[in-house]
Amino acid sequence: MNRKVATAGVVIAVALAGAWAAGAREATKRHGQIREFVIVGDDFAFSPGRIEVQKDDLVQLKFTAKDIAHSFTIDAPYRISKRASTGQTVVFEFRADETGRFTFYCNLTQDDRCKKMKGELIVR
Repeated sequence: MNRKVATAGVVIAVALAGAWAAGAREATKRHGQIREFVIVGDDFAFSPGRIEVQKDDLVQLKFTAKDIAHSFTIDAPYRISKRASTGQTVVFEFRADETGRFTFYCNLTQDDRCKKMKGELIVR
């Protein structure tokens, strides 16, 4: 292979990688940050019981039901309902595009104490 062609190929690859990284950084600025949370449902409580994000952040959640099956549910505007069996972890994400305070809760009815399982999502 011609040395000039190989060098040109490397230069193009580096330029494309740099352009892609710059585009990814710009998209993150426009659309918020990626925010990761681990939430555990155990003993009829969420831990942590409150999560805070900025508007347009991409929220990535890992929800684990430790003791019995639980759900992570938020009503409008997000309409999220994810169920995890005992010991199971479910992973999901959503864009926090509405500001306000939103209650998340367990919507399962296997035990009356599930109804008291609540937390709060705050989007600033």
